[in-house]
Amino acid sequence: MQYSPTSWGGDQVSPPPPKPFTLVQHNCLGSWDVFLSLFGSFTQLAQPPSIVALQDPPVYRGKLPSFRLFSSFSSPTSGGCKPRVAFYVYSSFLSPISLLPRFFDRGDVMELDLFTPDAFFNPSTTRFSIINSYSTKGRLNNTPSVSPEIVFPLSSTPTLTLGDLNIHHPTSDPLRAFKEDEIATSAPYFDRAPELGFSLLNTPGVFTRFSMSLIGRPGVIDLAFACPLLAPYFSESSDPLPSTGSDHIRILLRFEAPLFRAPRASPNWALSDWKALEESLKATVIRPPPPIPTTRSLDIWFKTNLGRVTAQFAMHTPLKRVTYRSKPWWTDLLSILRRAYNSALRSSKRDRHDPSLLASARAARASYINAIKTAKRDHWSSFLAAVTPQSVWTAKRFAVGRPPPRFPELPGANIPEELNKALLDHFFPGEPPGPRETILLPFADCQALETEEISRALARSSPSSAPGPDMTPNSVWKRVHRVAPHIILDLLAPLVAYGSHPLTLKEADGIVLDKPGKPSYHSPSSFKVIVLLQTFLKILESILNSRLSCVARACGLLDQHLCGSLAGLSASDATTTLTHEVRTL
Repeated sequence: MQYSPTSWGGDQVSPPPPKPFTLVQHNCLGSWDVFLSLFGSFTQLAQPPSIVALQDPPVYRGKLPSFRLFSSFSSPTSGGCKPRVAFYVYSSFLSPISLLPRFFDRGDVMELDLFTPDAFFNPSTTRFSIINSYSTKGRLNNTPSVSPEIVFPLSSTPTLTLGDLNIHHPTSDPLRAFKEDEIATSAPYFDRAPELGFSLLNTPGVFTRFSMSLIGRPGVIDLAFACPLLAPYFSESSDPLPSTGSDHIRILLRFEAPLFRAPRASPNWALSDWKALEESLKATVIRPPPPIPTTRSLDIWFKTNLGRVTAQFAMHTPLKRVTYRSKPWWTDLLSILRRAYNSALRSSKRDRHDPSLLASARAARASYINAIKTAKRDHWSSFLAAVTPQSVWTAKRFAVGRPPPRFPELPGANIPEELNKALLDHFFPGEPPGPRETILLPFADCQALETEEISRALARSSPSSAPGPDMTPNSVWKRVHRVAPHIILDLLAPLVAYGSHPLTLKEADGIVLDKPGKPSYHSPSSFKVIVLLQTFLKILESILNSRLSCVARACGLLDQHLCGSLAGLSASDATTTLTHEVRTL
C-alpha cells in the first residue's frame, strides 16, 4: 500500500488543513470521579478538545491527576493552598505552539498565553490568551475573591476569559428573580465587560449549574467572555456530552481558526509496508556529488538525496492516529450504571418539583460513583499483585504521580520569543557565523568509509533512542542498511572524504527541563536542555568517534587509567585499576 508523500518527510510536506479550535470548561468539585468521567466522555467527540479549563480540580499531595495525551498546568502550591484552577492541553495541540502559563501568586486565577508563528485567527494574531478563574465568596463581607480587573484585563491580543465566577446577573440569566446583593455583586463585572468590549459567549438563560437539593435554584454562574479581537471567530457554545456527576455542566466553546493548522502526525513505523519499501530501496541510486563541490553545493546534494530516501519512507508508512488509552478498569456494569444515572438525571431536570425523581437521581449517582471506586480499587490491587522488577517503577509513577512542570521566570522575558532568546544566549552564547562559500578538497590521508564501519555504528545505536526532527528511529536505518547497504554508504562517504558537516543535519529539537531541588527558577542555570539530534547524524558521529578514539589510543594521547567511552573497557576495569592503585600505596 502506498501513502501520499505529502504526509511527512522531505521537502514535499504540505501543511495539514485548518481545524476549529475547541475548549471545554468544567467545575470538577474537587472529585476524581468527575475528572475521570469528564475526560472519558471525550471519546464521544469527533475530535478531542484542544484545551480543557478546570475549576476546583482534584488535587492529591499537591499534584493534579494525569490523563493520557493531555499535559496539565496549574499554579504552584504554597502554604498548603491547593490550586483552584488548572489547564489540560491536548498533546498534538502543543506541537505547533509555544505555551507560557502566568500565575498571579494565587491559586484561583491562571492565564495561559499561546503563541504560534502561523497565526490563529488572522495574520496579526500570533498570540492568544486564556484566563481561567474560580471566584468564591468571602466569609465576612461576601465579596468575590477574584476582582473584575483580573477577569477583564486591558489586552491588545485575542483574549478569552472564563471560569466559575459565582455571580448572577440579568444579562446571563434573564428569567431569574434576583436579590439586591446578587445584583450588587455581579454589576461590577457586567459593567466592566462591555466597557472593554468583552462579549458574553453563554446563551442567556441556559443554566450551567443545577442544585442537587430541593431548595437550591439553577443558575448561570459558569461564564465565558471574548474580547473584540476574538468574538468574531466564536462559533458556538454547547454541551453535547452526558453528565459527569457534577452539579455543573460542561461548556464546549468552538472557535473558527482559519489560519491555525494542526501539527504533522508522526509515522507509524510498525505498519510500514517493508515488502514494497525494500524493493524500492534496492533500486534507489544515490547520485554522485559534484566533481568540485563547495560547502553549499555539497549541502544541497546531500539534502536532495536524503530527501529522496525519506520520501520513500513516507510513501509506504502510514501516519499514527492519536487515540485515547482505554480505561483498563472499566466494566460493562459501569456502562449500565452510567446510562441509568444519565436517564435519572434527565428525568429529575424535566420535573424538578418531584422529590422522588430527585432522590432517584441521587441514588443512581451514588451507585455509579461507588462502582467506579470499586472497579478502580480492584484493578489497582490486581496490578500491584502482578508487579515485576521491570514494572515496579511504573507502579511507583502511578502511585506518586508527576510534579507539575516548572517554567522559567526570567527577568525581562515575558513572552516565549524573549524566553527562547534568553535560554539560547545562556546555553549557546555567541552564535557562530555561517559557513563561507569555499571549494572543498578531499583529505589525502582520510581512510575511505567502509560498509563494516556503518554496520558497527548501527549495532551500537539504541533502537529506542528518541529521534529528532527527521522522526526516523535508528531501527529504520538498521533495516535500510541490511536491505540496501549502498544507500547510507553513498550518502556518508563524501561527507567523510571532504570533512563536511551539512547544515541539513544540524537541525535539532531542544527540550528544556528543570533541575530539581533548585532554590529559585529565575535563572537559566536552573534548567537544562536535552537536544534530540537527527538519527542519521548519530550514525556519522559514531563512525568519527570510533576513528578518533583509535587514533588517540595509538598516539598515546589518552591516560592509561581512562576507561570511559573506550571500546573493551567498562566500570569493572575502572574498579580493578582503583583497587590496584590503593593496594600498592
